[in-house]
Amino acid sequence: MVSQDLLDILACPFCTTAVRLEGEKLLCGNADCNCRYLVRDDIPNMLIEEAERPCPGCGAQRAWDPDRDTLRCTACGKSLTVNAGAAPAAGAPVGKA
Repeated sequence: MVSQDLLDILACPFCTTAVRLEGEKLLCGNADCNCRYLVRDDIPNMLIEEAERPCPGCGAQRAWDPDRDTLRCTACGKSLTVNAGAAPAAGAPVGKA
């Protein structure tokens, strides 16, 4: 089981929103992002390219474009882009919803 101390500091590597544990997966708290990261032997795999990336619109797996920091659904065309290089605003809690 992933410890609460670790859960308190983990955040989605795509959008930096807090994650929550559900079964054997860490789920991003951002409904637009919706990434799901597998936990195996109590170790979270926080790699975007290995995550489940279901589209919030249609449920299809989205493609990950690391060069553009974009998740794009090939089924419905919806995409989500974040500025991964941007620092959080002053005083903003990192990894908290």
